[in-house]
Amino acid sequence: MTATIRIRPAEEIVSQPVGEAARLRLPPATLFSDRAMRLSHLAPGHALRDYLEFIAKIADAQQHALNNLSGVPLPTPAQLEQAREHGMPPVNAQHFQRDRLWCDVLRRMLRGLAEVTEGKVKDTIVRLEGERDELYEAQASKLLAGITFGLDTGTAPLIGAALQVYFTHLARTLGEAAIGPIDVATVCPCCGQPPTASIARIGTGEGGHRYLHCSLCATEWHMVRIKCTQCEATEQIEYHSIDDGKAGNQHSAKAETCGDCGSYLKIFHQERDPGIDPVADDLATLALDIMVAEQLDKRSGGVNLMLIHGDPGDS
Repeated sequence: MTATIRIRPAEEIVSQPVGEAARLRLPPATLFSDRAMRLSHLAPGHALRDYLEFIAKIADAQQHALNNLSGVPLPTPAQLEQAREHGMPPVNAQHFQRDRLWCDVLRRMLRGLAEVTEGKVKDTIVRLEGERDELYEAQASKLLAGITFGLDTGTAPLIGAALQVYFTHLARTLGEAAIGPIDVATVCPCCGQPPTASIARIGTGEGGHRYLHCSLCATEWHMVRIKCTQCEATEQIEYHSIDDGKAGNQHSAKAETCGDCGSYLKIFHQERDPGIDPVADDLATLALDIMVAEQLDKRSGGVNLMLIHGDPGDS
């Protein structure tokens, strides 16, 4: 059966949520182990099975690293107050002085991954483990700035994985009180990075509310639905999904497109699949990205550090 895009107007897809949404959702202590389980659940029979299983191994290594991470320097009270005063993220990833501890986290993760991989993947892991901190820092700065020129896309998910551990630890340690509202609603209020996707959550006080999931520190922040996550327009929002031939339109993954700025971001509906993890499910729904790009000529506003594409013009 040939897959097609199914389109639904915005007014058909959202119901008014009950209650006031929480401003933030901090990453849980089991973030990465939950992600590993989700990836392992999605992998069997999937066209990207091998890659999903590899990312699950990375997520397991991330959880082990997060569980054993301590002594990370935090912003000073003066720095936190300055961020609040100016409506800025307290650990803006592009400007925050990273402690070299994150490089040690990366090496420990790589050593563990080398024991559970083989072939060219293992060779890449072993090669990266032997590199200097200066290379890690240079690659990290490019990755966080969205610069693909000179970025090693083959090792970028490994670099990104260690950065996720480091910044997730910062977000959890800082706590909600240290993460104030910021002036730009479309980036993470903790680290200033873009989202991977959004998720319409279930649960007490959250049912129906949409949260954007940070691609770096996994903090989630509330944004009202039927609003572009890039330009905040509301007039030309549409929802697209892959028609799987089943009755109804109960897809857990949809692409929310904006006719004003030409972007899209996936939205995952937890009431249709409670086990959703935005990073894992984003990887598992690449077919939706391809169709939206090819048929609708829309560009993604999301970033998934576990799958970085280089610019074909880069050398």
